[in-house]
Amino acid sequence: MLPLFNLGKRMKVVVVGGNAAGMSFAAKYKRNQPNDEVIVIEKRQYISFGGCGLPYFAGGFFDDTERMISRTPEQAIASGLDVRLDSEVVGLNRLDKQITVVHQGTESHLAYDKLIICSGARPVVPPFGEYTRDHVYTLTSQEDGLAVKEAFKDNSKQRICIIGAGFIGLEVFDAAHALGKDVTIVEREKTVMSRQFSPEMIEVVETELRKSGANLLTSCSVNKIVDADDGSYVVETDTGNIEADIVILSLGFKPNTEAFELAKADNGALLVDEFGATEDPHIFSVGDCAVVHHLALGKSIYVPLATTANKQARMMADNLAGKDTHLSGFLGSSCLKVLDYELACTGVSELMAQDHGLEVKTSTIKDKNQTDYYPGQEDISIKLVYEPNTNVLLGGEIVGKKGAVARINALAVAITAKMTTQQLGYLDFCYAPPFARTWDALNVAGNVAK
Repeated sequence: MLPLFNLGKRMKVVVVGGNAAGMSFAAKYKRNQPNDEVIVIEKRQYISFGGCGLPYFAGGFFDDTERMISRTPEQAIASGLDVRLDSEVVGLNRLDKQITVVHQGTESHLAYDKLIICSGARPVVPPFGEYTRDHVYTLTSQEDGLAVKEAFKDNSKQRICIIGAGFIGLEVFDAAHALGKDVTIVEREKTVMSRQFSPEMIEVVETELRKSGANLLTSCSVNKIVDADDGSYVVETDTGNIEADIVILSLGFKPNTEAFELAKADNGALLVDEFGATEDPHIFSVGDCAVVHHLALGKSIYVPLATTANKQARMMADNLAGKDTHLSGFLGSSCLKVLDYELACTGVSELMAQDHGLEVKTSTIKDKNQTDYYPGQEDISIKLVYEPNTNVLLGGEIVGKKGAVARINALAVAITAKMTTQQLGYLDFCYAPPFARTWDALNVAGNVAK
């Protein structure tokens, strides 16, 4: 448990960043300590924006961006928070416990008792040469979503090139495909979603992507983007040129930590302990700008997920207010829809284990999601990663159609509980013909694992 800071004194808590992590912390801490001053510094003109909905907004699944905002500045201010928009933190003075803030061109200094850095991350934009930016987009902000949505509405712009086949890239594909666009996906790794899913698991999805009409190019690197004479683009790769009217860049994220002289990971993420504490006893960090403790791996890594940010921030808000709240760690549980497929993963992957020198065993099965006599039976593939000596579960991947994502939640619970493959094999899952077979696919996976 962290040391208590509130010893009768009214504290000034400054939160840098008003998105998922920042607002989760600020709101919870203010409820815990209503007499403390809580100031939120936000670079943009809005707070609490849920960027995970942007591909679906751009694809026309819904039209109101306000549905992605869980709290307005006015609502936050009414709850007692001091929210300062259009303000950017550009410096940190740890000795004097001050940050430097720029608002509308004017620089000022703001003192703090506790500083909570929730500055998030920005999309990686490689130096792909000189080209007009009119229809080359990233997709992380409200402004991005509005711009991409308008571009997708233009029927004269049918050729979409997505560079990067991670979560955002494939979600944008799904949206563009639903709009009838001609989509090319460029991925420099051998498979899509290579950090999350093993080649043998993702192969069926890649096959369906190509069957859908998508031009999927793996093991393909982009050299540069150039303007074409007709106002479109030519994306030059090491395997040939791609003509595109719209280019979407989905190449990962860079933590926004340049303003803070604190210990960092190789990618720039702030190094924190399991409670979010940095090396400075007055500074904490959470969200896409910091590492988090991985429960199954047993060490801190970079896991830029909204769910992780919200939970870690809430735990920190309780701890800094003196409550004995503990989070043992995260599993990076993630899911994705691609065409009719559900993809889900949790915990340690085989690739992650290799990267961190962790010895593991794996087992992969292909089963069915339900009985054959009830309509809707589909294949479902499950890969388990577990300790070789104890058979304690460490991670897993599930790919299928109906029911894949729901099962990953059960697997996440099993990993958190440090269950073995044998225990998973006999776990008492519910059964009915529309949902499973008498031996659920997760039971089968556990029983096959040796």
